[in-house]
Amino acid sequence: MRITEGVYAYLWTNMMENNCNTFVLEGESLILVDPGLKKYVPDIIDSMKDDGLNPEDISLIINTHSHPDHMDGNGYFINEDIKITMHEEEEKFLLREGKEFFRMFGLEEPVCRVDFYSNDGELSLNGISLQIIHSPGHSPGSICIYWPEKEVLISGDVVFSGSIGRTDFPGGSGSTLKQSIEKISPVKAKYLLPGHNEIVEGTEEIQRNFEFIKQSFFSFL
Repeated sequence: MRITEGVYAYLWTNMMENNCNTFVLEGESLILVDPGLKKYVPDIIDSMKDDGLNPEDISLIINTHSHPDHMDGNGYFINEDIKITMHEEEEKFLLREGKEFFRMFGLEEPVCRVDFYSNDGELSLNGISLQIIHSPGHSPGSICIYWPEKEVLISGDVVFSGSIGRTDFPGGSGSTLKQSIEKISPVKAKYLLPGHNEIVEGTEEIQRNFEFIKQSFFSFL
């Protein structure tokens, strides 16, 4: 589904087809954000083709964090000429508690290959210039991805429409998540693309969503 020029979303609407929201950013090549569970990657590829995108143009996978419902699908591409990136703190988490987290869900240990780290700062690739914002709390190395040119904020499992990411998983922290939400809420965005639930569209709607989250959840974090 095309959200705006160069931005495509494949939303979790059916437990038999996908498991998290996956996003594709189009420049001279394609960036795939959060491929989800490996067994559902073919569904995403079919949907990309329906949108006129060529999956062979994927040059980079960005993981907002390493929970299995977001990054197990890395294994589908492990032998392809595709770079994989996540935050440095998230790789450390994945190699420790993260492996047990996969076993909790009845999955094999993840295929872990990180070609470079997506730490705080600018990430530029083939005509796309992104801002990476370290946003821990749901997991130690969670990141949000901001595309200033498109005013798009990909929030992973930091915030959703009307809700926030869980903090009771290994590596979670309510107080840290609160700080991360404060950090990303001033970002000027027309599209908030969360890891689950529906997209929030419109600058005012996004700010109302942040205010609702702060009023509804901050006293519990």
